[in-house]
Amino acid sequence: MKRFKSVLLLAIFVALGTFGKTSFAADPVEQAIAACEYELTHFCSSVTPGEGRLMMCLGAHEDKVSFRCALAVYDAAVAIDVLAQLIVAIGSSCEQEIANYCASPISDTEAVVAAGQGRVVACLAAHEADLGSGCKSIIGELIAN
Repeated sequence: MKRFKSVLLLAIFVALGTFGKTSFAADPVEQAIAACEYELTHFCSSVTPGEGRLMMCLGAHEDKVSFRCALAVYDAAVAIDVLAQLIVAIGSSCEQEIANYCASPISDTEAVVAAGQGRVVACLAAHEADLGSGCKSIIGELIAN
């Protein structure tokens, strides 16, 4: 069950990132990348992306980072924080529904949720009539936006 919860959270994150909320989280991130192009090229070009290394590089050069870049990074961080809160809300409100309707068993004790391209949210939306009130409410709000 512990592995299922890890896979569940990853699946929700990927699903939200590819189901209508892309503009919510990706646009600020893409804007930050564009706004920080000079800084990333001149100060961080040798840094391997991932695990926050580019952010640490920008932080190490904070005295040289433009206001435009700093503001864009802040906006992206706020958007990511809001998305993370949404992921937690869906995970806690819809955990049982995701397990019941969206997971495929891979063994007698484990199941996986196919992630990406909005599958989890689409699965929950397809089972809207069967969802509990908390899950139904959050999925309804997500789809409405």
